[in-house]
This record gives sequence, C-alpha cells and structure tokens, in this order.
Amino acid sequence: MTFAADLSQRATKAWHITILVYFTIFGLTFSSLMVRLPLVRELVDVTTSQLGLILFFGSIGSITSVTLAGRFIARFGTKIAVITGVTIVTTGFVGQVSFIANGSAVGYAVFALVAGLGMGIADVGINVDGAAIESATGKTALPKMHAAFSIGSLAGAGIGILATQTNFDLFWQIIILSAITMVVPLTTARFLPAGNGIEERREKLAKGQKPLEARSAIWKDRRIIFLAIGILGITLAEGASNDWLTIALVDDYQETDANAGIAYAVLLGAMTLTRFFGGNLADRFGKARTLQVLAFGGIIGLLLIIFGGNLYLAWLGAMLWGCGVALGFPLYLSAAGKGENPARKVAFVASAGYLAFLVGPPLLGFLGQAWGVTNMFFVLVAALVVTFIFATGAGNAKGAGSGH
Repeated sequence: MTFAADLSQRATKAWHITILVYFTIFGLTFSSLMVRLPLVRELVDVTTSQLGLILFFGSIGSITSVTLAGRFIARFGTKIAVITGVTIVTTGFVGQVSFIANGSAVGYAVFALVAGLGMGIADVGINVDGAAIESATGKTALPKMHAAFSIGSLAGAGIGILATQTNFDLFWQIIILSAITMVVPLTTARFLPAGNGIEERREKLAKGQKPLEARSAIWKDRRIIFLAIGILGITLAEGASNDWLTIALVDDYQETDANAGIAYAVLLGAMTLTRFFGGNLADRFGKARTLQVLAFGGIIGLLLIIFGGNLYLAWLGAMLWGCGVALGFPLYLSAAGKGENPARKVAFVASAGYLAFLVGPPLLGFLGQAWGVTNMFFVLVAALVVTFIFATGAGNAKGAGSGH
C-alpha cells in the first residue's frame, strides 16, 4: 500500500494539479534571468568566463542539495522539502538581483549558490510526489509535469525578452516574479500531503531496521544503477543541446544567428510536445521501450546534424534530438520512484542526471574547441547509445502504477 493510495480521488487530483503548478513556476524566474545575462554581465562588470564561473556556483548548489535531498525527505517528507526549497530559491533570486543591481559579482555568486541549493531539494521533492501520484492514478504523469516546466521556462524567456525590448528594470522583473513564486506555497500548501516520503522510513524504524540498511541497499540495487547510468547519458545530450546546438550551426554551418535560433526553438518545441504526450506512450509501450525508441531517434537526429551539411536537415535533426532527450528526466525518475525508499532512489538517480546536465556540457566545450563542435557531437551519440542499453532498468510494465 503506497502513501498516495490512502488519499481520496479528490485529494489526489488537487495534489496533482498543485505539483503541475510547482513544475511551471520553477522554470519561470530562472529563464527570465538567463535571457538577460548580457545585461547582467554588464551590470556586474565581468568577462564571459567569469560569468560562467558565477553560474557554475548555482550548479554546485543544485548538485549538493540533490545528493542530500533523499535524507531530508526521509526525515521531514516532501511537503516540507518543496516549501523549504521554494523559499530558499526565492531568497536566492532576490539576493542575486539585489547584488546584480549594486554591481557585486561576489554577492551574485553567493546567492546563485543559495538558489541552487533550494532548487535541488525542491526538484527532488516534486519528482517524488510525481512518482507517488503515478502510483495512485496508475498513469504516467511525470512527462506532463516536466512539460509544465518547459512551458514555464518558455514563458519566463518570453517575459525576459519583453523586458529587454521595453528596457524594464531587471531588479523589478525578478522581484515581481519572485513574489508570484512565493504566492504558490502560501496558497497551495494545504494540497500537499504531509506524510509522503517518510511513511516507509517510520515503518522500518518501527521494525527495528537501521536507516543505514535501507541507504546501502540503493548502491546494491542493479536496477537503480542502470537508471543512474541511463540518465547520465540522456541528460548529457539534453544539456549539450542548450549549450552547443546554436554554436554548431553558426560556427560549422556558417548560418546566421536567426537560423540557429530557429533550430533551438524547433528543439524546445519538440521536447515540450514529446513531454506532453510521452506519458501515454510510456503507458502503452512501457518506459524502457519508449526511452529506447526516442534515444534511437535522437541518435539519428545528431547524425543528421553531423553529416547533413544542410540547414533543413539540421532543423530536422534538432527536432529528433529534442524528441530523443525529452523524456529522460521524467521517465528515469518515475522508474526510480517505484518500490521502497522512493525519496532516496529518486535523489540518487537525479544526482546522476544533474551531474551530467550541469557539469558535462561545459566540459564538452574543450572537445569542441579541439575537434570542432559538430564532431564533438559524436560524444553525444555515444551517450545516447549508453542510454539505449541501460534504459532496460526502467522496465516495460504497462502503466505507471504497475511498479517493479
């Protein structure tokens, strides 16, 4: 019996809608700030490489908190994790924009770290809740939840672009969006169940089992190791698409910034649509098979970009690339959330995903410099081959509620 199974259908639906809202707002403020990075670089008076170092502080915060999130949730539950994470994230963004407005690169870096810490713990919390909702409803829900994140990110980018065009003050842009973000936990906290994530821990303690026994079992779980390796490959390919697709078309294809931007928009659109409809595919064909088919499509897309030499083939390749990586995070985390100790398992697999997504793409830049960016994409082809092989850990049971 899962925790979510004890809730009424109405309570589960309210919980589901609330988690969708959280996924949406998590992409909003961040992407609106990223769009205005040229202005940020000017305000804090740093070079591009120094700005990259500041942003890396945020990545360190996220990776650190994701690795600790499982323990936090096992003790306090997902409700506390999500609300605490949102509060820390909002504090981080307010601190960042305050120091940016005052030209302090050091203060900006410190609060980028703070925001990353909050994002990591909240991210694991909402994904654990998403996996529990899947178990209660018997349907794969995490892909649509991640689609909500994509939609929020697109909306935030649009707000940032509009603010840039109208010269709207960056400080007030982030303050307003941060205020909107904090309204969500204030108005929806009652819809988040208090016990999710801690029930199984209490049961094991009641039986006299030490927490260390459950913790060490994760490292011995072959399925979880497969999921961690699989998510490493697919999130490396996803993160690299953000950093290197447009650069490849401008540098190696000699295309304009506009045409490169269209390719990136095609990729984002393909990811969003795949996430929106991908849950139905996973329910019908199973998670492993869905991941393998999409990864194969992503491999074809990357090869079209590497060998195509034609803008239209590159756009097609970008579409297939977007489809290929879209369901990596949601389906691997969904599979990890099945069975006992879901918080620790999701945190473990998510840590691997964050590591690849945040750290891998910048390091690929060294290979791109030495080999050329499109040639560097062969590494991403290999990463998706790894995903294809290790996706078997996700299982092919039909429906989200069938478990493993």
